Amino acid sequence: MDNIDVPAATAKGILVMNVPGGNTVTAAEHALALMFALARNVPQGDASLRRGEWERSRYTGVELTGKTLGIAGFGRIGQVVADRALGLKMRVVAYDPLVPSFQMEAMGVQNAASLEELLGQADIVTLHVPGGKATRHLVDETALARMKKGAMLINCARGDVVDEAALAAALQSGHLAGAAVDVFSKEPPTGSPLLGLPNVVLTPHLGASTHEAQVRVAIAIAEQVRDFLSTGRRHGAVN
Repeated sequence: MDNIDVPAATAKGILVMNVPGGNTVTAAEHALALMFALARNVPQGDASLRRGEWERSRYTGVELTGKTLGIAGFGRIGQVVADRALGLKMRVVAYDPLVPSFQMEAMGVQNAASLEELLGQADIVTLHVPGGKATRHLVDETALARMKKGAMLINCARGDVVDEAALAAALQSGHLAGAAVDVFSKEPPTGSPLLGLPNVVLTPHLGASTHEAQVRVAIAIAEQVRDFLSTGRRHGAVN
């Protein structure tokens, strides 16, 4: 929806619909893929080997089993991430002011009373909050300082949720061990301070990019348009 001017469409009487659940699993799996890549230095090790190096000790990683995963945003994607992480034997803590604690607890997830509480206890933080003014720079210099020394951050949500300059500083200082970023405040991220850092895994907004997700979304939106034209039903409408 970031590419659609919904107010302008509404003013012209144009109905806008989306398929929010079509890429849920795909986005969650990408966050998990980035988590594994961070934990085991996969892209760095790959690049090193291709350069003709054999530096096993340099790329010693960490196990995910027993680590605390903090999930900021416990909607559809966050819940899938939690389900898979629990299967990895991780301790999962989540924060979402719109989701009741009993829903988290029913899944075996601990409820954090605040974002600050979540940041302070997680070894890895993954973001799954919506974009917009309310969440712009939700993770800023102050929030990053609250994270544990040596923690890691994953952003597969929206670029503006994280202050990229502050994140780069936290990585350069050694406060954070690593970060994985799929979304950027400016895309493509020309000039981003994250581009030159060795302890960052970067992907070009691939969270929804699987064949399965694209087929699901295509079929679902075609069905929604069909239903609207034939019966007037407006499921998935955002205006």
